[in-house]
Amino acid sequence: MTDQNLFAAVDLGSNSFHLIIARMEQGQIQVIDRIRDMVRLAGGLDERGRLDPQVRENALASLARFGQRIAAVPPRQVRAVGTQTFRRLANPDAFLVIAETALGCPIDIISGREEARLVYLGVSQGTAPADARRLVVDIGGGSTEMVLGESLEPIRAESLPFGCVGMTRSAFENGRITINRWRSALHEVLGALQPFASDFRKDGWSQAVGSSGTIRAVATIISSFNSRAHGTINRHDLGQLKNRLLEMGHVDRIEMDGLSSNRRPVIAGGVLVLEAVMSALDIDELQVSSFALREGLLYDLLGRLERRDPRERTVHVMARRYQIDSAQAARVSDWAGSALEQVAEEWDLDSAHADLLHWTCQLHELGLAISHDRSAAHSDYILEYSDMPGFGRLEQKMMAAIAGLQHGRIDPARIKRLPARLQTPARRMLAILRLATTLFRSRTDTQSTDYALIARGDGLELQLPPDWLGRHPLTQRDLETERKQLKKVGIKFRVSTLKTGPAT
Repeated sequence: MTDQNLFAAVDLGSNSFHLIIARMEQGQIQVIDRIRDMVRLAGGLDERGRLDPQVRENALASLARFGQRIAAVPPRQVRAVGTQTFRRLANPDAFLVIAETALGCPIDIISGREEARLVYLGVSQGTAPADARRLVVDIGGGSTEMVLGESLEPIRAESLPFGCVGMTRSAFENGRITINRWRSALHEVLGALQPFASDFRKDGWSQAVGSSGTIRAVATIISSFNSRAHGTINRHDLGQLKNRLLEMGHVDRIEMDGLSSNRRPVIAGGVLVLEAVMSALDIDELQVSSFALREGLLYDLLGRLERRDPRERTVHVMARRYQIDSAQAARVSDWAGSALEQVAEEWDLDSAHADLLHWTCQLHELGLAISHDRSAAHSDYILEYSDMPGFGRLEQKMMAAIAGLQHGRIDPARIKRLPARLQTPARRMLAILRLATTLFRSRTDTQSTDYALIARGDGLELQLPPDWLGRHPLTQRDLETERKQLKKVGIKFRVSTLKTGPAT
């Protein structure tokens, strides 16, 4: 039995997997359980994106343990995300099928900038408000995120594919830590920072905060030899720590007060990345936060459930940027939303599907801003590859596939490229969008009419008033085309006469 007051956030990082369980008490979130497993997913990934079998087994075992713990949490109150190493997997869909089965819930693979946004949200929830702008730096196992923002709103976010696990492995081959290797790797990271470091410095901030296990570990080590540090990191102390690592000369010989055995194999790479970031951004001192992505994920989940969804703002911003015809988007969205309500129970479409369909309808004509020719294909590309704050990669892929097939010939292979669990809802949502765009092809309200939409298995019946099709011959022909096209994705569509009045 599930507890309606429980919420769970699962952060599947490149170094560690984290689970937070929280309870809502009198309108406040209280964390009641935390689980952390050191999986080192990034360390088990080769240059071709293949995962080491032992690391894969360890990851799945961790997910199974998490799955047992979240079984008491209502499914809609759980969110799990995968970060940089999941983004690098050669065949992520195949791994996700097994991983989601072990965990017992879907896993969103998020972009680097979405990861940065969630980190910023988490840190902001656990840090006293800044007088002006706040800079947040998070060094994970496979990537480093830098975010500049005000209050709870990010202004600028960037993600680098350098983290403590990957950097230790690439910079210090065979575990040897030398000054030449350090300088070479440092120049590589500084080069990657160069294109946007000046913009961060120009915008400025009054407070710089570091999060993640790497930064907390560095702060703990520094406090062991500088009692005045008090949970902060400055460049002088970081330089001393670097010199100690160079003196030790090998990953296996690293011994420092405050450094755990789990963190020892990857600390050198983390210190190197932190040195590069503090140098490039001219950060003199970092405050250290115990809050990070997992807390941001939890608060983001609450925002979604309480209708403070960042995805709404993203859709609004994109609609304005691409100058979408808002009246047409509203016609299509309103009809599709009403239609989905009528078939939701039979077709197993829930509120999450309704939201995704609504946002797809709002943005389905993005491609017109590029060209009328192949506009659906342009919409497909934009939705899949744009940075869309709040959206996971699979959400974007699903929206892109539906928008990309909104009219014309249906290529079933486009739906089949989605993960298996998304294919059935995607083709059903596609049917609804195509009917909406067909009925409002004239881009006016004059074709609005009573209707009923009935689903029976993979059958779909659209009922329209008597003689309505006779007065709309173009729509009649288009609906006949839809019957043939929807058959390609396994939907048996037919039109009949509405006898009992409107269903809406």
